[in-house]
Amino acid sequence: ITEILAPTNPKLCIDIGANIGEYTIELLKETSARIISFEPLPAVFQQLTDATKNYAKRVILENKGVGSIEDMLTIHYNPKAPAHASFSEEVKKVSYVSNKEKIEVPVIKLDSYCEANNITKIDLVKIDTEGFESEVFEGAINTFSKIKPKFIQIEFNWHQLFRNTSLNYFAKQLPEYDVYQLVPSGWVKRDAKDPLTNIFHFSNFVFVRIDK
Repeated sequence: ITEILAPTNPKLCIDIGANIGEYTIELLKETSARIISFEPLPAVFQQLTDATKNYAKRVILENKGVGSIEDMLTIHYNPKAPAHASFSEEVKKVSYVSNKEKIEVPVIKLDSYCEANNITKIDLVKIDTEGFESEVFEGAINTFSKIKPKFIQIEFNWHQLFRNTSLNYFAKQLPEYDVYQLVPSGWVKRDAKDPLTNIFHFSNFVFVRIDK
C-alpha cells in the first residue's frame, strides 16, 4: 500500500472481505482515499466498526457479503478463526480450515452496489473471500469491464484448488490488465499462463490496468 498504491493518490478503494479491518485500516492510514468495506459476519463486522470509528468520515461499512447474486447465503465459519470464513463448503478440504458453524447473511453483487451508489471511478478493489473469488468476479463483470478499477487485488491460495479455478482463470476475465505478484520486496510481473504462476500456495496478486 505504501510503496505502490499510495503514490497514485487513490480516491476510492473497496475492501471485499474486510474481516476485522486490518487492510482497511492500512488503507485509511497510508492514503487519503474513501474506503468501502464489506464484511458479512455480524460479530466480526462489529469489530470492524470499532476498529474504524476514528475514520467515520472516510469509511463506509457494509455488513454484507459480495458474490454473483443478490440473496441470503449460508456462510461457514469458525468463531475462533473468523478470517477463514467462506461461503464455499469446498474449502473445508483445506487442512487448516475448520468451519463448523454457519449463518445466513445478505449477499450483493458489486455491479449492483456500484450502480445503486453511482460509483463510476474506483482505484482499488481488494478481494479476500476465502475461495469465493470467482463468484465475486461473476457479480462484478460490468464493474471490471466498464469502470475498470486501476488495481484489483486477490488472495490466491489452496482454496482455488478445491474450487477448480486458477490464476489464469481470473486473468482471462481481465484482458486489459497486467498481472503482478506481491513479494516482500515489492511486486513482480507474472505471466498468468505460466504453470509456475498458478501454484496453489498462499500469495497475493494484483491486476494492474494497462493504461493507468
